[in-house]
Amino acid sequence: MARHKKHHEEELPFVALMDTMTNVVGVLIIVLVLIGIGLAKSVKKVLSDLPNVTAEEHAQLKKEIADSKPKADPAQVKLETARLRELLEKAKMELMAAETTKEKQNIPVFDLEGLARKIEALKKERDQKKALTDDLLGQIEKMKARLDTTPVYQAPSATVVRLPNPRAMPEKADINRFLVMGGKVYYVNQEELIKVAERELRTKESTLTAIRELVKGPDGRPQMVKDKFGRLVPVRKVVYDPKKLAAYFLDRPIGDGDLKIEVPPPNSPRVPIRLVPKSDGGESVQQIKSLASGFQSNLRQWKNDPKAVVWFYVFKDSIETYLVAREFADAIGVPVGWEMYGNGFWQAALAPEFVTDYTPPAPAPPPAPGTPPAMKIAPPKAMLD
Repeated sequence: MARHKKHHEEELPFVALMDTMTNVVGVLIIVLVLIGIGLAKSVKKVLSDLPNVTAEEHAQLKKEIADSKPKADPAQVKLETARLRELLEKAKMELMAAETTKEKQNIPVFDLEGLARKIEALKKERDQKKALTDDLLGQIEKMKARLDTTPVYQAPSATVVRLPNPRAMPEKADINRFLVMGGKVYYVNQEELIKVAERELRTKESTLTAIRELVKGPDGRPQMVKDKFGRLVPVRKVVYDPKKLAAYFLDRPIGDGDLKIEVPPPNSPRVPIRLVPKSDGGESVQQIKSLASGFQSNLRQWKNDPKAVVWFYVFKDSIETYLVAREFADAIGVPVGWEMYGNGFWQAALAPEFVTDYTPPAPAPPPAPGTPPAMKIAPPKAMLD
């Protein structure tokens, strides 16, 4: 009996455990049933909320799903990706090698924008040169057209010029000068025109002078001279104003029938005068050929004077006129000389007593030590022709 009681005491915990487990399982079953009921209601609600789909829409959805699936084999895509990565790594290595080679070889990097600007500038220059070339070609065509219409040049008849026969000038020759210019011959009566100018200056002395003072001797007293009446008069120093002289002679036709007197700016203390040909003066070729010509009359007058010499100053535009005048001089028998002349006037100076207010320029600096002296060439002697 004692052993039986012990066995009963050992079975009681197991029965309690079974009751507990049964209760837990029951509760779980109830929970699962409730969850199933709620899930069924949720599915039913979701299905009831879904829109109705037609057969065409269902087919379109299936097509879109099929299109969205990858067409290529994933394994093939993996291999292609590996291959592309390998090519990328290879390109990177080649690029690094190229940069290293460029740095080693010092290869310049071209400025593409700068080259583009240069190309545009060259294009503009090309267009400008083309326009200039077209203009020149047009001018050439015009010149060709003018040349085609230009008459053939006919050379004038030859002029016979006698070869010179140099002869020595007579001692103390009395030279009678002629200007040959503008197709005319002008007699330069220098001595007479100088007298005219001096007489005019004495008459207008009070209005043309810049300085007028007494000339004193070494003792400080005024110097005295006799006038034409034998009376003693003080010597006066008269210095003329060059501007007043130039204006006075410019406004008045003082001179003779062929030449007029002008006063240029001075280049020394003495008063200069210019003998300028008048437009209505001189003698033309036709007038020279006339027996009443003043030129021929002068030549016949000088023929009997052994010291008389005729000298022609020939301007470049009057060679023909000189040759005609020379023929008459040779025919009459007067010694003749001539030279080419470039001035359109004849210049002379008044007597030393007529001075002008002249300020000489500053002297040139002396040459440096050791500088050789300038070579001086004496002018050729005047010779008769």
